[in-house]
Amino acid sequence: MRVKGGTVTRARRKKMIKLAKGYRGQRSINYRVAKERVWKGWTYAFRDRKQTKRNFRKLWIARINAAARINGLSYSNFMHGLSLMGTTVNRKMLADLAITDPEAFAALAESAKKALSEAGKHVATKTPATSEKTVTINAAAPKAAKKSSDAKPSEKNTVAEIKEYLTANGIDFPASAKKAELLALV
Repeated sequence: MRVKGGTVTRARRKKMIKLAKGYRGQRSINYRVAKERVWKGWTYAFRDRKQTKRNFRKLWIARINAAARINGLSYSNFMHGLSLMGTTVNRKMLADLAITDPEAFAALAESAKKALSEAGKHVATKTPATSEKTVTINAAAPKAAKKSSDAKPSEKNTVAEIKEYLTANGIDFPASAKKAELLALV
């Protein structure tokens, strides 16, 4: 008797279609297209698992660099000073320390400076990033509210402008009033 593989084939195809759930168009319906897209997705996932590690390392280095410059060191000098000290704190922990506990990070920076000076490396005492400890943000002044003119509003004015005129002149009006009703009150 001949064995037909319909159930096995259908199960395999259903599994692939299920993996492609949420894709657009034929990518989630047609087995052949869905299979291509799922395999491509697996390729991207494999690649990006590696890429994520690189991205986090970049982020940690940027945070450490910013905190080190606030404390008068460049990133490379700071890391070199830590290695001279024999510190085994990794970049992830240093970046977290820089954000959550700036005082502890400053103490590490001072220790790194001390280690660098003992090793005979000149450490600048003041950098442009450290000359100013506080940062002030000058926001633009808010725009002055439009002064309502004494002229009565007309059809050309908006409902908001008419309501503003009525409130300025002490005239009561219902909140749900239409434009024509508001103009009648003027």
